[in-house]
Amino acid sequence: MPDNTAPARRPDLADLAHEEQDAGATGAHTTDSTSQSSITGRPPVSWSAARAYVLVLTLFALAGGPHLVGAVAAVVQQSGAQVPVEVLRVEEMGRLIGLAGAAVWLPGLILTRPRPHGMERLLRQLTVLVGALAVIVADEAGEFTADRTSTQIAGHLAELVVWVWLCVEVTARCGITLQRLNLARPVRLFRKRTKAKRAQKAQGELVFYAHSAAICASVFLMGILARLPGPVLKGDQATAAGVPDLGPHLAHALWSATVEEVLATAVVVAVLTAARRPLWEVLLVTALMRALPHLYLGLWPALAVLPLGITAGWLYHRYRQVIPLILAHATYNVVNILFGMPPLLGVSVIMLAGVGWSWLETRTVPPRSRSRPTFRG
Repeated sequence: MPDNTAPARRPDLADLAHEEQDAGATGAHTTDSTSQSSITGRPPVSWSAARAYVLVLTLFALAGGPHLVGAVAAVVQQSGAQVPVEVLRVEEMGRLIGLAGAAVWLPGLILTRPRPHGMERLLRQLTVLVGALAVIVADEAGEFTADRTSTQIAGHLAELVVWVWLCVEVTARCGITLQRLNLARPVRLFRKRTKAKRAQKAQGELVFYAHSAAICASVFLMGILARLPGPVLKGDQATAAGVPDLGPHLAHALWSATVEEVLATAVVVAVLTAARRPLWEVLLVTALMRALPHLYLGLWPALAVLPLGITAGWLYHRYRQVIPLILAHATYNVVNILFGMPPLLGVSVIMLAGVGWSWLETRTVPPRSRSRPTFRG
């Protein structure tokens, strides 16, 4: 481990797929007082709870704030009140403003990162970033269609690059890696796994099945709460989100699944836990950040999202795997869009069976450190 006096090699974003072979293989990563960021190569710095909250709330305001404004406006409309047209445009304008803020913040983080290996990697990263921003601007300007309208597909998918990259860079400055990745070489995919390796792989499967079951349970609870008196969404979520067409709806579903799990779950849990906030507080924040933008469903149905946020937060806190959370969320969104609402009871039973099987597989995993992530002063 490098100390504060001796310079050390600092892996770049491209090196995230070549992390350590132990904790990286499982994704069950803990950040103790001796851990260091995979990007900066430095031990975690000391952050107060106030600074940690400023960080997570700023990210949430940029990415989720416009959707929260639109959700509140939807609740007002559902209550029978009139909402000015200007307010209804705030969500789209706010999305572009938030994205502009991210487009300024991210290059600043990249340019101020120490570069012990010269300018080559910096230029590669800036090329990728400029390319993603160019796709977003071109799509918003209608350059990809004959009628000069946005496709709402290319731009949304390019936004994922910006938001996920920003989350990785911001947390890396705190000495936190959201998930360590270890991509196996193609020849190793067909080798026989040991019992311990199978158990390590089962941890990711457990997170996937558990989150899928929680999503199904949440949607089932939404249907029950929607019967209670009070404002509730009239119509489907696609119309409410302003993306009734299939292509834009799928792009929006992938966007929401990725941003919700990375920003509202992984970043919040990792940063607040490292700032020594109690677990109940961390889970409450993740639940609120997930539920508030869903107010457009109605006041009562939005409450069903709270336990989903708590479950996702606990799963990430326990296993430090965000990719299975994204896959579970995106899979449900895509299946629901393409085939309609699945029979939730049967799907939930299957997912719970998967949870049980994966949990039994993980019992052979060697005990891991239980030390709490902390910032090192």
